[in-house]
Amino acid sequence: MPVLILASYLIGTHYGHAVLYVNLVFISAFFVSLIVFHFKRDRIEDFALFSQLVIVVLTSIKVYLMGGMANIGTPVFVGFIAPVYALTLPNKKRAIIIFLLFTSGMITATLLNPNSTEGLIFPSYFLGFIISSVFIFITLFYFTTQLDKARKAEKERVKKIDELKTRFYTHITHEFRTPLSIISGMSDQMKAKPDQWLNEGHAIIKRNCSNLVSLTNRLLDLSKLESNAMPVNMIQDDLALYLKYICESFQSYASTKNIDIHFESVPDEIIMDFDPDKIRDIFSNLISNAIKFTPNNGRIKISADVRKGDEGDYAILKIEDTGIGIPKGQLNQIFNRYFQANNQLDKMHDGTGIGLALTNELVKLLKGTISVDSATGKGSVFTIRLPISRNAELLKIPESIEKNQSDSIGSRQSITFNPSINSEQNERLTVLVIDDNTDVVLYLKSILLSKYKIEVAENGRTGLEKACELIPDLIVSDIMMPEIDGYALCSKLKQDIRTSHIPIIMLTARADHDSKMTGLSVGADAYLEKPFNPDELIIRIEKLVELRKSLQEYYRKIVDDDLTAEQESNSLTKEDEFIRNVREILLMHLSEESFGIEQLCKNMAMSRSQLYRKFSALTDTTVHQYIMTLKLNKAQELLLNTNLNVTEVAYDTGFKNISHFSRAFRERFGYPPSKEKISS
Repeated sequence: MPVLILASYLIGTHYGHAVLYVNLVFISAFFVSLIVFHFKRDRIEDFALFSQLVIVVLTSIKVYLMGGMANIGTPVFVGFIAPVYALTLPNKKRAIIIFLLFTSGMITATLLNPNSTEGLIFPSYFLGFIISSVFIFITLFYFTTQLDKARKAEKERVKKIDELKTRFYTHITHEFRTPLSIISGMSDQMKAKPDQWLNEGHAIIKRNCSNLVSLTNRLLDLSKLESNAMPVNMIQDDLALYLKYICESFQSYASTKNIDIHFESVPDEIIMDFDPDKIRDIFSNLISNAIKFTPNNGRIKISADVRKGDEGDYAILKIEDTGIGIPKGQLNQIFNRYFQANNQLDKMHDGTGIGLALTNELVKLLKGTISVDSATGKGSVFTIRLPISRNAELLKIPESIEKNQSDSIGSRQSITFNPSINSEQNERLTVLVIDDNTDVVLYLKSILLSKYKIEVAENGRTGLEKACELIPDLIVSDIMMPEIDGYALCSKLKQDIRTSHIPIIMLTARADHDSKMTGLSVGADAYLEKPFNPDELIIRIEKLVELRKSLQEYYRKIVDDDLTAEQESNSLTKEDEFIRNVREILLMHLSEESFGIEQLCKNMAMSRSQLYRKFSALTDTTVHQYIMTLKLNKAQELLLNTNLNVTEVAYDTGFKNISHFSRAFRERFGYPPSKEKISS
């Protein structure tokens, strides 16, 4: 500050005290603004604009006082700092305005000065200043604009990676929480009922422990690959025969979905160097993915071929499936570590993003390449190209692969559940369990089967179909499922008049607040995190059943009368609409003896079982009983308020048999209809 003041004083003594004052104002303004904006850091753009305007205005004044641009150059270059400074900020339009203010200020200050136009040097200097200023500004403008675009692109890239990482860790959590939930729950069941669950529970726990070990190993392998710390142990053997062994190990898993898995090799024998562990991991990932993403009754083909190239022979290995496919726009991303394909047509299993990334790195480690060709709804073809060499030691791989591949994916296999536990269920409430993990389904059965009748759906689409067909009393659903996820399933069920009354409990490994809020917002009645406490699940179900009984009492009270506005505001809109529609349709056809359940179902666009279960769930009474009650109540009203005789009332309420009417009336009210007429 003292140096600036001294310099300003020297300039002022040469050009006049007015310049000195301008310099002091310039210095003071910046000093004060720095102090102000130090405590107002959220107003940094205002500080920048203030600084730029101060520089432009005071520089223009100094140029005028010092004789114009031709006489002094330093202030001009100082003033040029303002538009250059503006270019460093995001608002480029402001930079253009500041530059125009600067150039117009310099020109005006020069033209207004009476001494600035003397001599022939002025026109050339003036023109040179304009051209050079514009050229420099345009150059800097282009450079800073491109730099801003690069920064923005990098920021978006980092943001996208962060989002993918977040999703990756969310799915990793799900992959760990699900087997942990099964292990914890089954250990409790084995302790409580050892005779019933010891053997089967032990097998389930062992299978899920294998799943956890497999997942952990994949994470470690990927980490080793990225740090170049994974060794390659080549042997020389028949690759075609080894691939055949691997494919056969998946036959059991594929049969659970009735998928035809087929292997062929041309030629029959491919003798070459390969690492059996790496090949096993590569094909296990690709085949298990193919099975997972291929619908029931699909087909998977694994083929091996040998081709000649400029650098020698190479093996072409293909895995083709008839699955849901991958959108074209995502094909170049599926081998990224944190990417999971998101097919909106059929939202299948959410993976961790590890499998294909690990596969890609393993193929690279073997000096090969992997590519994918896919079409949504038609399937995918993964092609691996490996160079053929024969330098390693010739070894034979035993026909029994050291670890059965299907064990690592056991949680996807079907499990035959012991039906002896499932007894006397005709009178029990029906619970529909929707989960693609058969071990989770088995665990839930072990908890609930003693109290409830259990129905199972292996994916969201099947769950939706079963819910509409069976009209269960309660639904327990996972979120991350094939075909339709839990959120979409819940939303569809709550919007459908046939199923809107069914309580839904979501069981999921997604423990974050946003996921829970999403679940509740689409209509879930309860949201439990894995691993969950079985006692909490049972209590939740019991409380929801109690709530349903309260609703039954409510609708039973109003089922004879139309809803009032106050009642509507305190009840469920879709359920009110359903009850009201049933009532209105029956009242319209009350006098028609032929109008019954079948005609009511047609008018409601529901099947007989759907109508019965929905109506019974809401009112705890049958449709037939309600029709009879409605007719008898109407008959009582007519007997009390009209001059119609008993026979006329019977015909008006759909009874063609007078004795049947009298008997039903007596059972309902405790006295014959003739007494009602006499008393009235």
